[in-house]
Amino acid sequence: MPIRETVESTPLIDNHAHAVEPLSHETVTQSFASFFTEGNLSQENARHTLNYRSVLDLLGEQFDGKDEETLLECRADVDLGEYTQALLSQTNTEYILVDDGFPDVSPSEFATYTDVAIKPIHRIENAAEAMIPNYNSVDSFEDAFVAHLDDVLSEEFVALKTVVAYRTGLDIHEHDRDALRTAYENVRKKWSGRLEHPVLNDYIVHLAAEAAARHDVPLQFHTGFGDADANPRFVDPTYLYEFLRTHADTPIVLLHGGYPYTRAAGYVTATLDNVYLDLSLATPFIQHGVEPLISQALELAPTTKLLYASDAFSVPELYLLAERRFRADLTSVLERLHQDGFMTEEYAEKVARSILRENAVRLYDL
Repeated sequence: MPIRETVESTPLIDNHAHAVEPLSHETVTQSFASFFTEGNLSQENARHTLNYRSVLDLLGEQFDGKDEETLLECRADVDLGEYTQALLSQTNTEYILVDDGFPDVSPSEFATYTDVAIKPIHRIENAAEAMIPNYNSVDSFEDAFVAHLDDVLSEEFVALKTVVAYRTGLDIHEHDRDALRTAYENVRKKWSGRLEHPVLNDYIVHLAAEAAARHDVPLQFHTGFGDADANPRFVDPTYLYEFLRTHADTPIVLLHGGYPYTRAAGYVTATLDNVYLDLSLATPFIQHGVEPLISQALELAPTTKLLYASDAFSVPELYLLAERRFRADLTSVLERLHQDGFMTEEYAEKVARSILRENAVRLYDL
């Protein structure tokens, strides 16, 4: 089978994504572009990213090619369940692994919008924030938090996820017990509802890595670009190197290709056996940059440790845009590598199946 046919026919396992959510008519007609950028951009600037222009083309397919204002009016009136099912049915997706931390729609609710099998991922910061007000000491908090992680990983959750990159960055350290007690007391005194103390953020990530190792499930890390509250200097996955070595028994997934630190993420993935590299969010956000991103990941990282995902969130269009962009650019990269003599056609087809599906089947025991 030619490379292109293999890429196009292989069912996807989307190893990191988010639920879709109902949007008001006003949100769609006035600020839909916000869902196609990670920055705090004005609507005027957000409307002129290539990612947003691509969704207008997609809406034109769905609603007969009208102007932007009319397309958004049509989009605002859809039945979310029917519309989500229609778009996802075009992606040939077998499983979606759904982060339960955002938006405020549970994985089980999302499952009512699609026939695709949904597997939940548990975000640790949300869990910790819900528990901190209920425990007076760091010792009692730790006991409860660890028990909670063990409980969810004994049930339906297939992975844990941390957004420590957003809160205090990826330069994670170990802290002694006195520092933990002091930090916990200070956070409790001034509790804001959001955990963003570097000592406590580091601490819960270490606890999560230990829990993931006990249950032999992955811990996913946001790395690379994202919302404006993630400092661009501290999302480089090389900051995690010592943490990754400390937790060598824990499968770790670096999300989003680490973009723009993709080569650095590939280096870490190629160096440490427990590290995997997910290629989401950048797909489809960087549009014509997806092809070089895949190519850069393949420079060093073993093909057995690269994972497809959409990181789609809130709007179902992102699922279809990511699938189309990734299949097209993976095909281009693999065909070029074959033509240039870096891999046989047979091996290129094996790589395609591995990245799109098989690596995730093994990693998440699906």
